[in-house]
Amino acid sequence: MLVSTVLPLLFALAVPSLADFTHHVVLKDDVYFLSWKFDNETITFETQVRTTGYIGLGFSPNGGMTGADIVIGWVKDGTAYLKDRYATAEQVPSIDESQDVELISGSENSTFTTLRFKRRLDTCDSKDNKITQSTMRIIWAYHDSDPLTETDLLYHGNVNRGAKSMFLLEPADNPVNTVTIPNDAYTMDFINNKVQVPSTSDTTYWCSGFTLPNFSGIHHMIKAEPIVQAGNEAIVHHFIVYACNHQFNFTDHANYSESCGWWRNMPPDLKLCQQLLMAWAVGGEAQVYPENVGYPFGGEGDPTFILLETHYDNPALRNDYVDSSGVRFTFVPRRRQYDAGIMDVGVTVSRNHVIPPYYDEFYSWGQCSDCLESGLENVPEGINAFGAFLHTHLAGTSIYLRHFRDGVELPYIAYDENYDFNYQEYRYFKEPKKIMPDDDLVTHCKYKSSDRTSVTWGGLGTKQEMCLAFIMYYPRVNLTHCFSAPLQSELIKIVPGVTSASSDYGYSVIIQAPSQYAGRRFDDVMENLVNWQNVKTRDTFQALELNSTRAQFCAGINGYGHDFGLIQRLQITTQYVLPQVSCPATTTPAVTTPGVTIGSISSADSTVSVTMATVLCCLFSLLLKM
Repeated sequence: MLVSTVLPLLFALAVPSLADFTHHVVLKDDVYFLSWKFDNETITFETQVRTTGYIGLGFSPNGGMTGADIVIGWVKDGTAYLKDRYATAEQVPSIDESQDVELISGSENSTFTTLRFKRRLDTCDSKDNKITQSTMRIIWAYHDSDPLTETDLLYHGNVNRGAKSMFLLEPADNPVNTVTIPNDAYTMDFINNKVQVPSTSDTTYWCSGFTLPNFSGIHHMIKAEPIVQAGNEAIVHHFIVYACNHQFNFTDHANYSESCGWWRNMPPDLKLCQQLLMAWAVGGEAQVYPENVGYPFGGEGDPTFILLETHYDNPALRNDYVDSSGVRFTFVPRRRQYDAGIMDVGVTVSRNHVIPPYYDEFYSWGQCSDCLESGLENVPEGINAFGAFLHTHLAGTSIYLRHFRDGVELPYIAYDENYDFNYQEYRYFKEPKKIMPDDDLVTHCKYKSSDRTSVTWGGLGTKQEMCLAFIMYYPRVNLTHCFSAPLQSELIKIVPGVTSASSDYGYSVIIQAPSQYAGRRFDDVMENLVNWQNVKTRDTFQALELNSTRAQFCAGINGYGHDFGLIQRLQITTQYVLPQVSCPATTTPAVTTPGVTIGSISSADSTVSVTMATVLCCLFSLLLKM
């Protein structure tokens, strides 16, 4: 959370008592200031609020009051008061029988009220929410008056309250948070040119091309940040920037600006622009490289042209949006020690990714194995991941980037058990995480579809779904995408007695028998022939999804495929379990690992190799284009 790196000095200068805090954020401009620090067991907060009344700070499962764990305090006649509370509805929070918050200090002047308090990350109290590395939804409120008693809190109103998602336990001393921009750094902006956002669809992918200048030697990009046009924040969902590393006639595409969903109508030269430079989504901030790492420009094989892909989300189908949003790159005129790369791993974005309705919890996973080995064949010492960005759409509730070596699961590279679609931010690691060629990566997503009555498909639209993790790493290798998805020819077994005639790898399956279903397509079957309200049917389909043979796909910098075959079974001997606090036996331990094991995953006994000539016709339609 980059805000924590910008504000500490300002806070410390303004309020000397805050100098020992490591993280700071402004929850309401010029009104509500929050600082905190933590260790392995506890977290300490200080709130400074422009009020002489009470202050509230809470930890919510969804950004609302219901289910929130709330601290409320005030200072009256020189004495500070603080209570640990919880909310079961939008009403005055109840006082918790177990007071798990320690008041350290409190003060008040004619302008501000300041409270400092601490609590354990896991209090073992069922009415308190654990503070973890997952997204935390902070709720806050204040009032101009102190309560007369502990139970007669006055309503704070609609203005004096709010919510914000953030990573409370982001390491303060990770390398990225300490990066300073050198004095000789310079920037370049790549901006969409007054795009008339279409009103005929709620989802539009727009691509703009930019010719790069002639760099004098090798320069490193060290920062990439979004520039969202004021007033268009509601429609700009994400940017992905791709590099073109091959030679072509740049002048033919210098002013390229077109709708590009699935890249169907894109010029062939631009379809080969596969190297990821930047991924940003709503709620995120800048992408920053450690001081010894950068993305190279100006050398042989480095980017010659870039492609900015913008996802516009226009659910109201308004016809008056004109957008000039884009990205800003910061460069230094030299090469740092390491060249950086970005790769995305997860479930292939296609109709092989199926999320049926009526599930409280549904799991999907994408595996990266043979592709990883092939992509890292020239770096036997492995690559070093220094950050990750986790991505699903609206149905996603949890996501794990899991890491296996010789059958043993290592600690997650990144995870979020409280995923917020509106807060998609890179997570930077205190120490790089080593990924070896023989390792296996699994992106494991949990979805909630109990409020839906129809199938949700994998796809580009906000109402469709994805299960992806973007990994920032060094040194750069020739691997950009690494995906897999279950075969439709196996998922269709949810309908008893069905056999299918499918294309290679189970895409675009058509039923062959029985005769009454002959000729019907896979998506038609999923949407119209399956009773998803039947619990047994849902359980059976979850098992099919987890255990079906999977087709894998991977691509390198210039769009070629490393491998396109069937994934061998993961032989897992040990699964990782998140560290847990030892709580009294009367408490119920929280689930700390994905709810469905992948240890039972079965897939093909052998990998099927397919030449690029065989799959060239469908390569780009299957390639992830978010």
